[in-house]
Amino acid sequence: MPEREQWARTRVRSSRHARRGAWYRVILATPHEGTLLVNHQPLTVPRTFLQILPFRPQMWSVVARLRNAPHPPLVWGATYGVCPSCSARAPLGQHALNLRCPRCNAVFPVAWSDSAWCAFEGVETIAAERVARDQATRR
Repeated sequence: MPEREQWARTRVRSSRHARRGAWYRVILATPHEGTLLVNHQPLTVPRTFLQILPFRPQMWSVVARLRNAPHPPLVWGATYGVCPSCSARAPLGQHALNLRCPRCNAVFPVAWSDSAWCAFEGVETIAAERVARDQATRR
């Protein structure tokens, strides 16, 4: 049975290679860590730092700007968006419902609240824990 594709983004700044808000394909997920495909290279991140879903969301991620960060520009305000298609960053404006990406020109809705994705995340976490438990009992 082929494995289902999974996608993840980091909840915190966990690496200078993985950008917050950008979705990356999951190569391997265990209860303790996830290995993501970042710029054609594997990157292992602690599982607690990741949000893993069984699909790639087609909505702009809303990311809080880090204090004293040189990018994105201060004029963008406290939050910015990350395109779900190409991972470009863009200013969000005043609670826009949809946003056109300045890089790929695609239009997607803005995920001002992505709490509904937590239901999918819980299913994946339970499944990963069950697989790990089954593997441990076979040894």
